[in-house]
Amino acid sequence: MATPVFHRAGLPEVNEERQWGFIRSPNGSGGRERVVTEEYRVELARAAEANGYDSILSITTHRNYDPWIATSFLAAHTSKIKFIVALRPGFAAPMLVAQQAATFQQLSGDRLYLNIVTGSQEAELRSLGETLDKERRYARTAEFFEVLKKAWAGGPFDHKGEFYDIEKGGQGRPLKTLPKLFIGGSSETGRAVGAKHADVHLSYSETPPLIKETIDRVKELADKEGRTVKFGMLISAIARETSAAAWRETDRFLDSLDIEKAEAHRKFIKTRNSVGEARVQSLAAGTDLRDRESLKIYPNIWVGANRTTLVGSYAEVAERIEEYVSVGVEHFIIGGRPALESIYEFGEGVMPYFRKASNASAAA
Repeated sequence: MATPVFHRAGLPEVNEERQWGFIRSPNGSGGRERVVTEEYRVELARAAEANGYDSILSITTHRNYDPWIATSFLAAHTSKIKFIVALRPGFAAPMLVAQQAATFQQLSGDRLYLNIVTGSQEAELRSLGETLDKERRYARTAEFFEVLKKAWAGGPFDHKGEFYDIEKGGQGRPLKTLPKLFIGGSSETGRAVGAKHADVHLSYSETPPLIKETIDRVKELADKEGRTVKFGMLISAIARETSAAAWRETDRFLDSLDIEKAEAHRKFIKTRNSVGEARVQSLAAGTDLRDRESLKIYPNIWVGANRTTLVGSYAEVAERIEEYVSVGVEHFIIGGRPALESIYEFGEGVMPYFRKASNASAAA
């Protein structure tokens, strides 16, 4: 069985509120809010690095920091941890990305991954100037991959396609280490693009039986392309020393939750043009935010927050991760709030289970 690789799901850019959990101040007294400064973001990146996370994901929406700038800043304040830079082919030219990636790799010591995002939030995409529908966006994404790989192979080269027309293009600086390429997509088109081009195919936080459907299908498509693809997922975690302590956190969250706003947000998510999001939302079908037991949809899996969440003792969360690994998931992009505490809770509580297993395997 593969050893899981753990990544951190982004860093906060707005102040963290108490509803996300107890926030510890330096003297341990706690408080209602933590101000997110750049110094704090550096502290978070260093905490993730110290706890053995492989990388940090930097997401791309118009509400967030620019991923290239944000990760470059953090790379300058860390030494080992990698960064998953998310980008959209509709707003990033592949030849420019090839140059940016080569620069990042050289200056950071080969610490770059790329997450190629086709996009599903139609209103946001239109607000940024996107004109293509989703199927055409996927076609552009596939061609983006083709051009990017040609650029990294060394130039010069010509490319004449539907979206990109390049004469004598090429990568002036050969890459010693190519960035690992991530992509998400649960539609049949998304799965096909991932199978043909990605190193890691990502899914949202589905249950093990549900995510296995996507894994099996992408493997089938990748086999036809003569490729091997690894699989990952984005999921939040509330891991504590005991199961009771972890589930108390979900109660505290629900106690502070505005139910009407939360229900409205659930309805909004359903409007997104995302098969993956729809699959996750199907897990919440029949649940009621006022009925706390109904939110426990699978052993140690809870749907009370915006994302499906792993909840339990360190051992229980590790056991559930082992189940995901058994169906083919290898990369876990872990979220949690408040950020600093969750990085340490998962890093010190859950990750050691897999270091022990890895060490035992190596010894054997």
